[in-house]
Amino acid sequence: MSYFKYLREHAGWLAIWLFLVSSLEIMLLTMKGSATLMIYVGIAITITIFLGTFLDYRKTKKFVTTLETSMESLDKKYLLPELLEPASSSDQQIYIAIIKQMEQSMADNIADYRRRSEEYRDYIVTWVHEVKIPIATAGMIIENHRDEAVREVGIDAEIKRIQNYVEQALFFARSEAVEKDYIIKELDLEEIASSVIYDKKRILREKRASVDIHDMSPAKKVFSDGKWLAFIMSQIIDNSIKYAKEDCTLSLEIFVTEEADSVALHIKDNGIGMNSSELGRAFDKGFTGTNGRNVSASTGMGLYLCKRLCDRLEHELSVESTENEGTEMIITI
Repeated sequence: MSYFKYLREHAGWLAIWLFLVSSLEIMLLTMKGSATLMIYVGIAITITIFLGTFLDYRKTKKFVTTLETSMESLDKKYLLPELLEPASSSDQQIYIAIIKQMEQSMADNIADYRRRSEEYRDYIVTWVHEVKIPIATAGMIIENHRDEAVREVGIDAEIKRIQNYVEQALFFARSEAVEKDYIIKELDLEEIASSVIYDKKRILREKRASVDIHDMSPAKKVFSDGKWLAFIMSQIIDNSIKYAKEDCTLSLEIFVTEEADSVALHIKDNGIGMNSSELGRAFDKGFTGTNGRNVSASTGMGLYLCKRLCDRLEHELSVESTENEGTEMIITI
């Protein structure tokens, strides 16, 4: 803000100046004062008025500049009131008091929102754990009474789908506070990959899929959270199964490559692949793409959640795909 802009915004000072000068000049003329006295009075009043406004302008500008500088230096702008120096005038005290009241109000709203969010998250986590019990029970009943009729109607497949969506809900709720729920330790990637494949052996057998886990020994030890990493791999493999070609046997390939300071876990399939124009949106929330619109079970949440969890664990998740040839997901740890 320039001084001239300040004067335009405080035109009242100019009106006072004109009024004082005119009044005193008229009074001196009436009293037959000398021309020298009239000039002196006019200059003195002018200097007094403009000096007063300039000093007020400097004080205001210093206050505003301090606010702007402090704001620019902060990553978390809402902490500005904590850095403000004590006010030098009553109007600045009012401004600072208003800013602090706004900060307090915002902090109260955030605390209330966080509390309600935590309550909702705790409810979801509890509900998921509770609902997993009847799902597991239903799965055992189906397993113990497996016959041709059960296979034909596909009840076991539907139970698996429900279980998968429940797991998604659980991990999505936990992903909001992953730092409270994960344990980083040394893991064996081959062991995790094998356990995920073993868990999906029934559906892979039904799909007559071939699975090749190889080249895991050069760098099979990594530091991550086994539960989260297994879930991420499970979601990726579910996608491979979901988007397999109908006229071709599904082929899954899981292997590791090693860089200078990282390990990359590759999960590759020979499915229908993705359109190159859609690769950039593969991890967007709710994005199903052209292929997803042809699959009724597609929600667009699986890869989004995988990316979210990888980001929280400071892993990198990337995708390479060619339409009608297959897709390769890469987790860099």
